[in-house]
Amino acid sequence: MFHSHLKQGFRLSRTIGFCLLAYTLLGLLSVKLPGNTLDLGASTPWVGLRLGLAGVSAGLFLVLNEISLRSFKRHPRLDDITLEKLSLLLPLMAALLVGFHYLLSGQLGLLLLGVVISMQAQLFGHNGVARTLLVMFGLLYAASFALGYPFLLGWQANTLSGAPLGLRLLGMLAPAVLALHHLGSIVAATQRHTSSRVSKLQSLAATDGLTGLINRRQFNQQLDAEMARARRYRKPLSLALFDIDDFKKINDFYGHTTGDRILKELGQLITQNIRESDVAARYGGEEFALILPETGQIDAYELLERLRAMIERTVFCLPDNPITATISVGVAQLDLNDSRGYEIIEKSDAALYEAKKQGKNRVVYGTLTPPKVNYPSFES
Repeated sequence: MFHSHLKQGFRLSRTIGFCLLAYTLLGLLSVKLPGNTLDLGASTPWVGLRLGLAGVSAGLFLVLNEISLRSFKRHPRLDDITLEKLSLLLPLMAALLVGFHYLLSGQLGLLLLGVVISMQAQLFGHNGVARTLLVMFGLLYAASFALGYPFLLGWQANTLSGAPLGLRLLGMLAPAVLALHHLGSIVAATQRHTSSRVSKLQSLAATDGLTGLINRRQFNQQLDAEMARARRYRKPLSLALFDIDDFKKINDFYGHTTGDRILKELGQLITQNIRESDVAARYGGEEFALILPETGQIDAYELLERLRAMIERTVFCLPDNPITATISVGVAQLDLNDSRGYEIIEKSDAALYEAKKQGKNRVVYGTLTPPKVNYPSFES
């Protein structure tokens, strides 16, 4: 149970308390106003006493709820068991108070208020409690007939009897509708919060935390998608693999903290100097990958050569520990024989190995595989 959800629960209980006070005032007005057409006779003082008792209980509930809310705000780090108990206690206390009010007055809007409390319990994850509350308020509704409550034609419905029935019913239901609206806003806020958390979790699952580039798992998915698109629309596609030359020596001499800073700054430099359609990833360790959609091998070579030269001129880890670094790059183009992502990766990796073999700090492009030709067999 999220801490913020419980805070919203306390605020909803506050709204319910104010709604109960509003129902108490409406009931008292219905009894006292000359427009009332019910013949309450000698029972009027007794009705007033019951409504007064209901108002006092609502006031006490509001005071206790505010004290609990302030205490809850002062202790933001409660354990899960305490949060679970609070999430159960809030709707139960509100339901008991609403049921008590209904027994004292029998006003229709209180049943709708009970439905709001049941939905609050369900929002907190207590589905069994929510169903129990609905059954309880259904039994109270049935009991109201045995108690002789006027209900729909009761005090509020007869207040200002000359008014249209719709207006009178609105007076009966308005406080409960206000609570329902408040609950709806909580549900909407919860949904937005949940969606935001899901988006953040998805982003964390697909992103390398150090460089900000996508990770290897997401890279593999992107590569498959780009290969399928390239085949469908008959567009060229190139892949580059590159890593930092002698990165182990940098880590050993300057320390891993400096190495991490170089990786982070290199990730930012790559992001700022590639096209919007390109996909950059941290492939592993000091190795990076770059998917270049709609780019042939020659154009990809020129793009990576500019990037290599820019990195060679860049001074990393300023101003504390300035250091320069170079990269070796292998570039390969998707051809007709590549049916799986690992095939173009193998060609890029072979080109990267060749760049290392030739002296590092250079771009090498792989050779295109000649298309396979299946000749028909001839029988002698």
